[in-house]
Amino acid sequence: MAFLIKICYNALEFTWQKGTGMITGEKTRSETKIADSPLHSAWTEDGYIQNQDLLTGYIYRTIPAKENCCGPVAVYNLCRHSGQNLEFEALLREMDGMHRLHMPGPTFMYVMRKCLTEHLPGWQEVHGRDEAVRQACQSSMGIFRYHEGRIPHFVGYYRERENTFHFYNVCDGRENVVMSMEEFTSDHLLGGSVKLIWWE
Repeated sequence: MAFLIKICYNALEFTWQKGTGMITGEKTRSETKIADSPLHSAWTEDGYIQNQDLLTGYIYRTIPAKENCCGPVAVYNLCRHSGQNLEFEALLREMDGMHRLHMPGPTFMYVMRKCLTEHLPGWQEVHGRDEAVRQACQSSMGIFRYHEGRIPHFVGYYRERENTFHFYNVCDGRENVVMSMEEFTSDHLLGGSVKLIWWE
């Protein structure tokens, strides 16, 4: 049993060490609008989190939050967009406490569902790339759970205009961008499972 636990823990450790920081992204297309907030800051000038790699002084699931907080970042940004004045540190503590085990690791989907039911009720969930993209195009906002490269990642977005959406914390070079859902899909939903939590 100890051997199996060690292997499972090492696999989990590999996930958060390798995969929960930002990933080097693809080149930014000329048609993508880069927001004006300075990208050397974790925060935008209007209070959204755009780059988890630059967060300092926060702990989540026993390790520095910059390593594994893409889920809380997505929740925080959509709460802010919806007019809620949450403190990010308090949200980290709340979501940390929802996990069954006090140990390093990513944010699990059951924690995302529980937290969103508390703060942003009325969400719906779909699985599979094609269905997720179809619903995202019709949504007012949402959170993708997908693989950025080979790494599981949460990204939140909200509708900016009729055919464009504002994304935060996607990858290096795309920390704070406005783009079409088609562009996000073609550049980022390239493999692995895709899940979407969305709002009408």
